[in-house]
Amino acid sequence: MSKEHFIAMSGSYGCIPDNIATFERKADAIYHIICTFELALYGRKADNLREVGYADLGGDYGADYAEIVRCTCDNVEIHNQD
Repeated sequence: MSKEHFIAMSGSYGCIPDNIATFERKADAIYHIICTFELALYGRKADNLREVGYADLGGDYGADYAEIVRCTCDNVEIHNQD
């Protein structure tokens, strides 16, 4: 049986994500992105992550976008950055 988990990722447009992490809770995935890019905790970009799971970073933070994706696959380890 698969367990729900959340994938936090970021990168450049048109490329595979260069930063991927998996979390059991969506809130933890959001906090990871906020800390990684030092976003304002209650700023527009953090609010977008909470509301729609996506934030356009515009390259200002070393990445073009950050995204949170809900997943229910059977193998959580497949998402690790190895």
